[in-house]
Amino acid sequence: MLILFVAPTGLFRDGVARLLADLGEQVDVRCADYASNVFESGAPADLIVLDGDYLPDALSVATASQRLSAGLPVLVLLTAVDPRTVEQFVSAGVAGHLGKSESGRALLDALRLVLAGSRYPASAPLVLEALPPELSANDAPTPDASALAIAEASAEASSDAKPHVLTPRQIQVLALAARGETNKSIAKQLNITEGTVKVHLYTVYKALKVGSRGQASVAAARLQQIGDAQLHHALDGQLSVGRLLAFTMPSRFKAGEVLFRKNDPSDALYYVVRGTVSLLEINIEVGQGTVLGEIGLFSPDHRRTCTARCISDCELLMVSATDAMRLYYQDPEFATYLIHLITRRLEADNLRAKN
Repeated sequence: MLILFVAPTGLFRDGVARLLADLGEQVDVRCADYASNVFESGAPADLIVLDGDYLPDALSVATASQRLSAGLPVLVLLTAVDPRTVEQFVSAGVAGHLGKSESGRALLDALRLVLAGSRYPASAPLVLEALPPELSANDAPTPDASALAIAEASAEASSDAKPHVLTPRQIQVLALAARGETNKSIAKQLNITEGTVKVHLYTVYKALKVGSRGQASVAAARLQQIGDAQLHHALDGQLSVGRLLAFTMPSRFKAGEVLFRKNDPSDALYYVVRGTVSLLEINIEVGQGTVLGEIGLFSPDHRRTCTARCISDCELLMVSATDAMRLYYQDPEFATYLIHLITRRLEADNLRAKN
C-alpha cells in the first residue's frame, strides 16, 4: 500500500513519515512538498496525508486528489482544529482530520478508519453558537432539518429532561450511535431524517449530562435499556462494522486466492466488505456483510474447518485471532453476535448432514 504524505521538508515530515510506516509491514510512504507537482510520478497512492496548516496548498491537493480518484481517502493534520477550516477540508473531499497534538496511536487509528471508508472523527467540531457549547456540529440540528422533524423529536422529551429518562426512539438512536453508526446510517435504519437524529442526540446529551458522542457512548454502556437494544441487534444477526475498524485494516484479494485452507491454524477473523467467497467443503458462497473464520477461533485445536477461496476480487477486514478474542471478552454485543452466528452455522451443518 502506498501512502503519500504532503508536507514541507523538516523534522515534522520525517517524524510523521516514520509513524505512517508503522501502519503495516507492506506500507510504502512517499513524501512530497507542496512546491512540487505532487502527482507527477510514481504509482497512484492508496491514501493521502496532508499537513493542513498550509491551508490553500492543502485544499488544492485535496481537491485535485478527488478529481484524479473519487473517494480516495485523505487525512489532514492540523495544529488548530477550528470549524471553518474543517468545513473547507470536508468540502474538498477530505475523509478525516486529526490534531497534531494527538498521539501516534491516534494517527494510526484514524488512518485505519479512513481506509475502511469511514470518517474520522465520527463527530465534527463545534460550529453552531445558538446551541449549548457541549453540542457537536455533527449532532446539532442543521438548517436542512425540517421544522416538522424538530417538532417530532422535541415532542418526545419533556422540557426538564431528567438523567437516564429517555424515550424509546431516543434509546434506539443512542444504541446505534454507541455502536459506531453515523447519523446518516442511523437515519436510514430508523427511516427518519438526519436532522431528526441530531435533535434526538441533542436531547440525549442533555438528559445524560454529557458533552460529546464519545461520552454518550460511555454512558450508554451503563444503561440496561441500551444494552438490551444492542443485544437485540446482535441476536438479529446485525454486526456493527465500527466495532472492528479499530482492530483492522482493509485487505484486498484477487479472484481465485485462498484465504485459508481446512486444518490451517485459525489466526484471524474476516469480514467481507466487497466480493464473494466460497466455502469449498460445504459448497456455500457468502458475500458482503459476512463474517468468516469464527468457528476455528473456538474449536478445541483452533484449526480451520473449511477452505475459503475468493470467487471474485474481494475487499476484507481481517482481525487477528488475539484481537477478535479480546473484543469478544470486552464487548457483550460482539460476543452475542458471534455465539448466534456460530449456532446458526452449526444448525445449518446438521441439516446438510441429514440431507
